[in-house]
Amino acid sequence: MNPDRIFSQYRDDALAKLVTVTEYSTFVAMPFDDRFSYRSREIFEQVILAAAAKATALNKAQRPFARPRRADDGAGSAVVITEEIVTDILFSHLFLADLTSTNHGVLLEVGVALGLKPNAQILLITQGKLADLHFDIRNNNVMSYNPPKAVDHIAEAFISAANHFEQEANRIVTQITRSLTPDAIIALNFYGRIQQRDRRNSLHDKVAEGAFPNDPRAAHRFDAATRELVGKKLLYTEYKVKAVEAGDTFGMHATDLGWVVINSMWTELKRPA
Repeated sequence: MNPDRIFSQYRDDALAKLVTVTEYSTFVAMPFDDRFSYRSREIFEQVILAAAAKATALNKAQRPFARPRRADDGAGSAVVITEEIVTDILFSHLFLADLTSTNHGVLLEVGVALGLKPNAQILLITQGKLADLHFDIRNNNVMSYNPPKAVDHIAEAFISAANHFEQEANRIVTQITRSLTPDAIIALNFYGRIQQRDRRNSLHDKVAEGAFPNDPRAAHRFDAATRELVGKKLLYTEYKVKAVEAGDTFGMHATDLGWVVINSMWTELKRPA
C-alpha cells in the first residue's frame, strides 16, 4: 500500500468529483464484529445512518448527505483491499470512524484519513469513555454516541464537516485560478466557448489564431498556454490513431478538474452533456 502514490495519482480526479456530485459522501471505518454489548449493524443504522439522514433533514448544508458507506459495502478503484480503502477515503467528502474498543484496523484507517483529509472533515465517535482513548486520538474532536440527543450532535458535526469541505474546495480552486497566466486563462476560456458550439471541438495548433486573434505570436502563445494547462492537469492530450480517413487526429480537452475551474470562472460555460 502506498498512500502517497494513490494521493498524487487520484487527488485531482477526487477533487473534481467531490465538487461536482450532488450529494456528500461519507466513508465509515468501524468494527464489523459484535463484541459484548457492541452491535455493529445496529450502531451503523441507528446512529451513523440516522445522523446522516438528520443532517439532510436540517437543510443547513449545500447538498444532501448520501447514505454513508462502510468498507464492506463495495469495492474501490484499486486492486488490493488496503488500496481500495485508501482510494475510497480520498474519494469521500467525509470520513467517520467508530473508535469503540480501539480496533486496530479502524485506527489504521484513521491514520490514513488524517494524512489525506483536513481534520475538520474527519468525524470520530465512540461508545466508550473518551478518557480511555489514546491521547493522540482524544485530542481530536471525538463524540460519544451514548448521551441523549447524540444523533443530533453527530448530525450537526456532519453539517459542519460538509461546510468545511465547501470552503476548502473553493480555496483550492481559487488557488489554481490565481496561479494561471493570462494566456492560460484565455486558452481555457476559448476551449469552454468552442465546446458550447460542439463538444467534439478541441484545442490544437490550427485554432491558435482563434484563441489569440490578430497576433503574429499566436502559435507561440497558444503552445505556452496549453503546455501550462497540461502541466497543471487542467487539460489532457488526446491522440487517436486512424480516427479519420486522412489519418490520425490530435487535440486537447479539459480534464474534470479543468471543467471545475472553467465553471468557477465563467458560470455560463457549462460542460456539454
